[in-house]
This record gives sequence, structure tokens and C-alpha cells, in this order.
Amino acid sequence: MCSSKQYWESRFDGLNPENYDFSQSKPLTELVDFCHKHLHPGETVLDLACGGGRNSHFLAESGYQVYGVDFSESAIEFCRKRFSRFSLPGVFKVGSMDHIPFPDRSFGAVFCIAAIDHVRYEAAQKAIGEMRRVLKPEKLMLLTFDPLDTDQDIADQAELLDDRSLNFIKGEHRGLIFHPYIDNEIRTLVGNDNITVFEYLEDGSRLVVSR
Repeated sequence: MCSSKQYWESRFDGLNPENYDFSQSKPLTELVDFCHKHLHPGETVLDLACGGGRNSHFLAESGYQVYGVDFSESAIEFCRKRFSRFSLPGVFKVGSMDHIPFPDRSFGAVFCIAAIDHVRYEAAQKAIGEMRRVLKPEKLMLLTFDPLDTDQDIADQAELLDDRSLNFIKGEHRGLIFHPYIDNEIRTLVGNDNITVFEYLEDGSRLVVSR
């Protein structure tokens, strides 16, 4: 059976930043707005589950001190080469969101975009705790959760796990985990009293800003 790690490795394995078209690799608009509203110039920020680095790229170009973490070694290698190609400063490490490889109170903001619903619920709970651990006091994290109908059209390719996560066992998404959160589950996971923003994006994703 293909593991979740193998799935994400396959997404970036073989990609070459030297001939990659970055014109469509734009940052999340709401992340840009958040930075303008909440961050000081030069703030140290973490892009958790950074993938190919589209948000990290914007953050570095905007003058923030960027650190990226992803459990895909090929994604981290892609980000390092991407930053080298564009002469951008940044530090990228292989690691998981439920064991973030940085000390307590390291960051002025943590971003986790379209990722926390691609681990099982227990790992997501640990990830929220880890994000709070590495945040500086009174600072914020920004997360997004995929639309509820994401991957439902191919749900017959997945097995339902005991925590209601879907584990795709065949097809091109084999190895992918997806936990379809309803709004109340998001509030429970993150902690409703800690949430300062909860809103729907145009594509149906949910955006959460939390202490």
C-alpha cells in the first residue's frame, strides 16, 4: 500500500526549479492580507507543510525571515533549489507538523495552508499544539481547511478510517489522507475561544486565524 509520505514525495519528485513555470505559483491572497495587517517587517515566520514553496516565496520576497517545514524530502529539496534560483534567503527542514523541529516561541506567525486536513485527527490535534508551542506570545497562526466536497467525487477509491478520515487506497490519489472537517469540528480542533477569524473563501475553503 502506498503511504501518505510516498504520495506527497511523488508530487514533487523529479520537478526542477530551473525549468519550472512559476507564473501560476501565487500565494494565497488571504495570507498576503494577513501579513500586511499583522506582521512587522522582518518578522520570523513558519510555513508549515510548505509544499513547493509558493507562500514561502512571497514571504521571502516581502522581507520576512522564512522557515519552511514539510515531511516530503523532495518538496524541501525543491524549495531549497527554488530559493537558490531566485536568490532568496530561507531555511527549509524535513519534519512533520506534529513534531515541528524548532524551539518554543520561535515565530511571529505560523501558516498551515491546505494541509492539516491531510493528516489523521490525532496528528492534527498534536499539530495545533505544536504550532502554539513554536509561536511567540500573543502571535497568530493562519490555517485553511479544504472544502467539504473535496475528493468526495472519488470517495469510492478510499477506505473510511475510525476517526472519519479517508485513506485513498487506489487511483491517482493512492496514499492520500483527507479528513473532511465540518465547521464545528474545526472549532473544536483549534479551540473556539482562541479563534479570531473564521471565514469561507471563494472556493469553499475555510480560513481560520487563531491565537
